[in-house]
Amino acid sequence: MARKQAIEADVVDADVDTTAARSRSYGLNRFTLVGRMTADPQMRFTQTGKAMLHFGVATSVSGFVEFHDVVAWERSAEILAKYGGKGREVLVEGRISSRPREVEGHRIKQVQLVVESFQLLGSPVSSRNGSEDAASA
Repeated sequence: MARKQAIEADVVDADVDTTAARSRSYGLNRFTLVGRMTADPQMRFTQTGKAMLHFGVATSVSGFVEFHDVVAWERSAEILAKYGGKGREVLVEGRISSRPREVEGHRIKQVQLVVESFQLLGSPVSSRNGSEDAASA
């Protein structure tokens, strides 16, 4: 039994990183939301022609509703604009970004949730409305 403990101690010592703490990069910047889009998305383009989509996602935990401002870029923005809509359930993952902004003469920090991956869940909202229209025609 004593031999086994000695081997484990050697393995632990070999795994310890002796790099100075200030030279390491720390941190984790991730978010994951599952909720519903709060409005029909409207895609815009930057001056350089990059597709950009701002949209809201509502989540509910224990009956408490929270609204989140989310931004998608390029191909993600195009797909979400085409297939997303008010009430569409979506899973969104990405990173949190902040930037300074002037509002009524005060400098504030604006936080954005930047989409890195997403999944459209459930059936599209337009197909539900389309099936009702087809049934009444």
